[in-house]
Amino acid sequence: MKKKEKSYQYKIKLKYQRKQLIIIGAIAVLLLSVIVIFGRYVTNNINNFFMRSKEFYFNSDKLKETEAVYQIDNWSGIDSYDIIINMDSRKNNLEAAKYDIAYNIKYTCSNNAICQLSKPNGTIYASNNTDSFNLTITPNRQLEVGDKVEVEIEVESMAQYKKTLKGKFTLVVGKEKLSYQITDEAQNPYMELRLTNTLSYYIVDQAFDGYTQGQKIDSDTYLGLSEENKKNCYSSMVTMKFDPTKILIDMTNEMFEKATNINRTTINGKTYISEITISVDAISSVDIRFYKVDVSQDYTYPKGNNSPIVTITSK
Repeated sequence: MKKKEKSYQYKIKLKYQRKQLIIIGAIAVLLLSVIVIFGRYVTNNINNFFMRSKEFYFNSDKLKETEAVYQIDNWSGIDSYDIIINMDSRKNNLEAAKYDIAYNIKYTCSNNAICQLSKPNGTIYASNNTDSFNLTITPNRQLEVGDKVEVEIEVESMAQYKKTLKGKFTLVVGKEKLSYQITDEAQNPYMELRLTNTLSYYIVDQAFDGYTQGQKIDSDTYLGLSEENKKNCYSSMVTMKFDPTKILIDMTNEMFEKATNINRTTINGKTYISEITISVDAISSVDIRFYKVDVSQDYTYPKGNNSPIVTITSK
């Protein structure tokens, strides 16, 4: 009887020890994952700090270090589609790299389309700190509404310092449009409005050099215009109306440089912006921050059947 009791107790003890080992193992794996992720974060930040200290700036309007993801719902599925990538070597309007930065370009394209680069590599010259290239996507068979083409683009700097930027573009056969969403949560001091323009063309607003008012021009033609003539065109003019007793627009946003109309209202003797119209470039996104008067509110949109706190109209 005693032997049976000892055997039973031994089995219970063995089972308990196994459970402990499983729990300890799981915790060890979790801690290792956290350490690896944190290590990558620290390494990336140190690397970025080091490159900035050497005045190395390698940026793109659409590609990011952590792969940027875009979905373009406007493709006809018949015509070729150009994705224009703008590169720069600037930190801001005052600081920029003082040397040329060469880079290589790679891409992958889904098997229902043919992709063609305007060039296999490029150089961001110190003389103007900008460069650009485009990828032309052409369907190789008839596509139907809802069909998708997926393309990934990657650029890598070939200078003394290495940096890789990536972007994934999904083209969905459908109609061209402007879309928007609001990211927020309760207790956040601010919310962010993202405007995404999937139109691939520009419209002449004021006639110039043989172009007539209302004429559509493609992105390549637009990029070839002088800075003065570019001001005569727009891809999407977006007007935002909002109640400044609930949200206040971040006036440090660079999109104020593109503002074509700003309306203000006076509340308790103070003037606040209540409406603003900006130009959003073709195939691009703009993020705009709004500070919340009541941080307990959650203005996420879309969310259920709610209405956006910002009224959006566009042309």
